[in-house]
Amino acid sequence: MKKFIFILSAAVIILGGCKKANFEGITPTGEGLVNFALRTPSSGTKLLLNAATPNATVTITWTASTPGLATAPTYKWIAALKTGGTLDAPALEIPSDVAGTATTLTLTQKQIDDALAAKGIAAGVATDFIWSVTSDNGSVKIRSTDVFNISITRMKDGASPFVLLGPVPTITPMEINPVSTTDLIKFNWTKSKPATGGPAVTYRVLFAERKLDANGKELPINWSTQTLFSIASDNSGADSVLTVTTKGLSDSLANHGYADLSVQANLKWTVVATSGTWKQQADYMNDLFILRQIKFYIVGNFTGWDINTPWEIITDKKTDRFGKVFYAYVKLNAGDEFKFFKVKGDWGSGFGNNGTSGVGFSTGYNQGGNFVIGSSGIYRLTLDVENNMAYVQQKQVGIVGAMQGWNPSSPTYGGYVNRNKFIIVTNSNAGEEFKLHDGSAGPAWTFGIKEDRWWGDAGSGNLNYDGGDPNLRAAATPRSRVIWDGTNGQQVKFEQSPASEMRVVGNGMQGVPDWNPGASPQMTYSGNGVWTITLTLIANKEIKFLSGNDWGAFDYEDNSGGSTATGTPRSIKWDGSDNFKTPTTTGSYTITLNEHTQTVTIN
Repeated sequence: MKKFIFILSAAVIILGGCKKANFEGITPTGEGLVNFALRTPSSGTKLLLNAATPNATVTITWTASTPGLATAPTYKWIAALKTGGTLDAPALEIPSDVAGTATTLTLTQKQIDDALAAKGIAAGVATDFIWSVTSDNGSVKIRSTDVFNISITRMKDGASPFVLLGPVPTITPMEINPVSTTDLIKFNWTKSKPATGGPAVTYRVLFAERKLDANGKELPINWSTQTLFSIASDNSGADSVLTVTTKGLSDSLANHGYADLSVQANLKWTVVATSGTWKQQADYMNDLFILRQIKFYIVGNFTGWDINTPWEIITDKKTDRFGKVFYAYVKLNAGDEFKFFKVKGDWGSGFGNNGTSGVGFSTGYNQGGNFVIGSSGIYRLTLDVENNMAYVQQKQVGIVGAMQGWNPSSPTYGGYVNRNKFIIVTNSNAGEEFKLHDGSAGPAWTFGIKEDRWWGDAGSGNLNYDGGDPNLRAAATPRSRVIWDGTNGQQVKFEQSPASEMRVVGNGMQGVPDWNPGASPQMTYSGNGVWTITLTLIANKEIKFLSGNDWGAFDYEDNSGGSTATGTPRSIKWDGSDNFKTPTTTGSYTITLNEHTQTVTIN
């Protein structure tokens, strides 16, 4: 928590008579004084007197005025009206602490309010003063060359300081269901008390965006201009608690700049207590990081039937289906069984098979048996919670676009990498338009729950969720590599890179410079994601595959655990892991890299 001072404690000014200060006629005695500087409150300070904290103090400070020989000076704080007043004839003249010997003056809010009242200043009225300090050692009397401004507002209403309690700030985002009207978040704080006899205190919770500068340092917040939205506390603002539904909070975020539910909301929050005309902000403001997520899962024999580690599936974020439809692309075998689940760890939150209904299955919360797969293949598993329907369809993600005649009934498919992840190497011309599409199950371009789905470019590597424009554009000629990635169930993404070439790089090739991409041999593309080359490999060395002539291009590493086998496909990956091992015997070998099956075979 970062402390936030909303209202400065008011200095107490004891108003004296308008007696002119005499700086003349002092006979020098050999003693001198050195000029000194004012410190606090800084010039321009606005001090608001809080009727709820009459004994609160403020300290006025300045540097010491050094004596000429031996006599230490005494100090007086002086002030005059900014308009029409003069420090040569101050309205206020008060000795400093410790009988005038200290370089501080400590006053209470009650004292200052009484003094202002004695001068005929009305309650709640602000008055502007100028102030300085005099130093006098009996021989010489000087006034600091500094003159500060201060505005003081008399007491009227007030509210005592208070602090925030929860939610406790943490760097871990709070995950909330943005459509739930039953999930609740509670904000609470200590109570603020009004001035004796003053109006009752009411509260509002304020939210603002947390921002950082270019160096990652948190920027200050001006709550008067940067508040995104505010919500009255419970009981029409009377309680020191705010209970808000996660839907209510999400809707407020959506209405104030956070319409994209996949974007984390990085917020600060604080509370303002109001009593009459007085507004008292909490002593602190807290961080609040919000992730709006609705999650559903599948559990089956292929997940290990572990309800505590289910597979999260994708939230359909089309506006009219958000929070109602969920789906996943999974490679399954004949006889595999599964159910959908709403809550991780809760077997009672399942949606099972209640029997066929049209092209789908009837389902319901905590109802039905397992879904059973009839034949092996890649399936799109869809749960429609709103209509209590489920669909188990053989579908996968491919490309539909200019490079294949915009034919949704026959997408260009690639390879299934793992759950909710596909890779497609397709012929293309740079800039050609296309969409990622899971194939037409009926009339062309029918975007529906049980029909087709397709995705366009939402920017920043994200795919849109309603099939809309703009289209994606191919990365290169003569081929592009496109990855559809739904492994984050809250936001479907894509990657794209040129597939114009593929090189073998390493220290395991005879006659080839070690680890030199530009001088490494290029493989031959055979179509359907397959590349081949014949090389003399040096035993017990290392190689990898690079889709360009320099480091930084898309590359493949070993996922086989360091196998040196020949004739057996080795699995691959692209996460910067270990290199491939060459065979244990030096010789001529044909290497086949298959991007669609995600394997490398050395024969």
